[in-house]
Amino acid sequence: MKLLKCILAFILSLLLTTGIAFGHEEEQLLVDTLKLVGAEPEMMDIVDWSVINREFMGFDEMEECRDKILDVFEVGEKTFDVIKENSEIYRILYTSIQIDSETFLQITLQSLRLPEEYEKAPQTYLVVNVSGKELGKFAEYGQKVREAMLLFEGESKITSCITGAFDGKLDEAKHEQILEKIFDYLKISDAQMLQDPYTLSLVGHSPLFGRGIEILDKTYNVNISVRYNSDDDKTYMWIGTPVISLEY
Repeated sequence: MKLLKCILAFILSLLLTTGIAFGHEEEQLLVDTLKLVGAEPEMMDIVDWSVINREFMGFDEMEECRDKILDVFEVGEKTFDVIKENSEIYRILYTSIQIDSETFLQITLQSLRLPEEYEKAPQTYLVVNVSGKELGKFAEYGQKVREAMLLFEGESKITSCITGAFDGKLDEAKHEQILEKIFDYLKISDAQMLQDPYTLSLVGHSPLFGRGIEILDKTYNVNISVRYNSDDDKTYMWIGTPVISLEY
């Protein structure tokens, strides 16, 4: 339990320094896992980010980068929302577009110029996020997110997550049955589990997924959480690799 708490507390900061390999087939594997245990798929979320250069970019250059990414997603003539922020030390270009009735794309470019005393070169970050309910295109969108990052030779740190739901509240026996199926299907080992009256969370390693996060000489690339929502009378399940990227 102590190890899992440590993992969950520092997981985001570790992602900043850990490269993650994630293949096209693995998004489909997340969907298949939910189907295996009888959960109704509801939501997908794919996030990738990287430093793409060591320059302090102007908005014109940032917009050129953004437009190349929009071409990857073949958005055509769709309109999009843009927010710009600017100061002496940073520029941010945020773009949001609805790809289809169920899917949204967010592109964030942030260029940063550190104070001279840091003696560090400027740098520009790119974040690409796809979220929505068009789960039939989960694998396709995952591939496009990776393609977008490769345009700028970024070091991919992609995370991918899917949400599913069961009707009603699951009892302890059902919880165990579902987890056993998932463990067998994904061949999960080195699992660390944390459970309270409301939520069950675990991390583990699966050979079916790519490289993940190394903590205390062990690699974790699967994150699962289960929680009952009394308002909806549904039990929700989140499965992410290497971590859950959605708020729950």
